[in-house]
Amino acid sequence: MQTIDLQELEALRNLKLNIKRTFTYTEGFRRSSAKGRSAEFSGYREYIPGDDMRYVDWNAYARLDKLYIKEYMEEREGRVNIFLDTSRSMQFGSALKSTLMAELSQAISYVALSGKDSVYVTDLSRPAASFKVPPGNMGVRMLQRWLEDITPDGRINLADALKKSLRTGGGLSFIISDFMDEEFPYRQEEILRLMNYRRMEVRLIQILSKEEMDIEYTGSYRFIDSEDESKDVKLTLERSVVKNYNKALDKYINDISAMATRYGAMYHLCRTDEPLRKNIYDIMRL
Repeated sequence: MQTIDLQELEALRNLKLNIKRTFTYTEGFRRSSAKGRSAEFSGYREYIPGDDMRYVDWNAYARLDKLYIKEYMEEREGRVNIFLDTSRSMQFGSALKSTLMAELSQAISYVALSGKDSVYVTDLSRPAASFKVPPGNMGVRMLQRWLEDITPDGRINLADALKKSLRTGGGLSFIISDFMDEEFPYRQEEILRLMNYRRMEVRLIQILSKEEMDIEYTGSYRFIDSEDESKDVKLTLERSVVKNYNKALDKYINDISAMATRYGAMYHLCRTDEPLRKNIYDIMRL
């Protein structure tokens, strides 16, 4: 897949990911409400038998004749998961959907790594293995090469691939796809329930091309399924046909978005004819 240079990503340095849910237990730079020992002072609470006596405030005991424990805000490392739909349909459009997918993956990873979070990227055509992006600019370059080695092809059952790829819980999870999988609308609820159970904060990023969003053609055409060339249909694109297509597409998008909202996930539609910076800024606001 085509990617972008590190220099272009540096414009995103000041952006931050807002991870609301659970964290990994590696010491890191993201503040957690869990109480720990390695960060800034949070407050006091009364001593409970079994507490570590090293954290007793003996000055408070001398004044008040009562034991109090010092508590601290623990710093934990956030986990960011990025799941990529590398099916053949992502190779569609004058500006390929797969190119925007790769660029968004780089941008999200860059922002996460800048915040000292850990990043795992999964090619859903190979769901059993995730690529853990190393920290720093070297990791961004390694991710770039990893993405460039991928050529979207074939068909992917998104629900099955996502289930196989969910081996750990917690963190912020991006699913980047055109969601043009006939089975996905019927199994989206199943996947969102599972990711909720694993305490993942989910963001669905749907990528569609200009050609899919704005049909300007007239006349008769033969349409071939990009993932199964044995499936085709002949259509005459009259105004009524285009109108029905747009209506069906709007319903499809709204159904995916509504199901995401129902289960506490965020949804965002990205168009390939919009600037990367606009798309990534919109995603960061979710």
